[in-house]
Amino acid sequence: MNRKSDIKNDFEAFVKRQQQRASEAKQVDWLNEREQWLGYLNKLYETIESFLAPYTENGRITHRYREIELNEENIGTYKARQMILKIGGQEIVLTPVGTLLIGSKGRVDVIGPAGRTRLILVDREASAPTIKVSVHIGGKPQAAPKEPPHKKINWAWKIVTTPPAVRFLELTQESFFRALMEIANG
Repeated sequence: MNRKSDIKNDFEAFVKRQQQRASEAKQVDWLNEREQWLGYLNKLYETIESFLAPYTENGRITHRYREIELNEENIGTYKARQMILKIGGQEIVLTPVGTLLIGSKGRVDVIGPAGRTRLILVDREASAPTIKVSVHIGGKPQAAPKEPPHKKINWAWKIVTTPPAVRFLELTQESFFRALMEIANG
């Protein structure tokens, strides 16, 4: 086979893959995906409010919400809440990024005066990101190995550690307080 027909065959396979993805995207209930994501986001905020309750009840920490606009492919533009914490003179902002992310069901960036961290919604059993690599040496690519059947995922919010050793830490009051102190230079 010559180079020209290789490219034509590769392009044909590419077109078929794109059509398959478009067909799969039509089968997804995007409104439901958005509502699920906003529900998980609200549960995160409720959890954080419960962590901070001893401090907010006596006014040592305050919090408020601001609506922001997010725009995601297939879902479109929608409103979500951003949480703003005030601890002394410092402000810490929890900003939702979105739900259509690789490797997670959603992400919230937590930004303070001395840094940032991320909260992600992943499988409760996940302790670190997983990477799948496929290597092709010469010739045509081999068929991808069969994926195991999909299991029902039990989603949980976790704190992402900084690179290079990225890990997912369970979101507890202690881990959240530690993250806040780190990004507020406490």
